[in-house]
Amino acid sequence: MLIERIKPNEPTFGYSSPLKTAWKKGLMPTVKYGIYGNKLSRKNISLEHIIPHSQGGKTELSNLLLADRLANSRRGVRPIQEVITTEQLINYLVQFIGIKNFYIDGQKYIEGILKRFGYDLEKFI
Repeated sequence: MLIERIKPNEPTFGYSSPLKTAWKKGLMPTVKYGIYGNKLSRKNISLEHIIPHSQGGKTELSNLLLADRLANSRRGVRPIQEVITTEQLINYLVQFIGIKNFYIDGQKYIEGILKRFGYDLEKFI
């Protein structure tokens, strides 16, 4: 059986990011719910790409959201705007207000996500 090497920049199952690492280390105690509104746990936490990797989305902070695995898998590659509401997005992002640690600056994360969704930050202040 021939085993192919993983290409650089190609994520594998189980990859992580500063977002998920900070959550798992307990450095974001106010973040209790994923983008779909489900309570996060060490067993169900996953990273949701706003623009799926299969559609050219990068594994970078401004393209990643925390989600539970089951809800993440249900979405598939549909545009995320089809499966979440603006209210869900706001409820998710509010959890990051005041977070700043070695891994993540909550304010910059909020700004990056809003920009990715095409929203003006001033609208949400």
